[in-house]
Amino acid sequence: MKKQKIQFLILIVLCLICVGGYFVLKNHDFEDEEEAVETVVTDFDKEQVVHITVSGDVNYDLVKDGEEWSETSIPDEKIDESSVNLLLSQLYNITTEETVLESPENLSEYGLEEPYRSVKLVFEDGSTMTMHFGGESTLLNKDYFQVEGDSNVYLISYYIDTYFDKVPEDFIAEEETETAEEE
Repeated sequence: MKKQKIQFLILIVLCLICVGGYFVLKNHDFEDEEEAVETVVTDFDKEQVVHITVSGDVNYDLVKDGEEWSETSIPDEKIDESSVNLLLSQLYNITTEETVLESPENLSEYGLEEPYRSVKLVFEDGSTMTMHFGGESTLLNKDYFQVEGDSNVYLISYYIDTYFDKVPEDFIAEEETETAEEE
């Protein structure tokens, strides 16, 4: 009986040591790397945007007149404002922890000498911001990105530019039917 109590106490002590070791290992940072610094690549007030031009592999031109958006190739169609806001929400605050290169000599290495897609924003005050999407870093599954006027090349999430894979007709607002209104 006494032998069983001693074995039980030893087992409890070993369990406590294992649990304590687990928490020490879980909370210990084994890497001596400095914490990555997040860089703000784009920062603007999306409510101030009055014109969006997308060019390259896709082309469309959205213009805001008052509170209404229109697409220049289909001016008589009502544009779904939420689809335009979705585009702007992808661009207005791009941050990254990965600056590929500061002032690279050869932008063609990153697909930015002739970017496959560019997005130009015009703001209420007449100022502009143009962003270029370059090639893909297949190893990291991210896109090379550059803002005109900033010589740095950044890596950003690959999915951002997929929101711009549209044609003008994709922005047309769906009209509600009488059946939908009754429900």
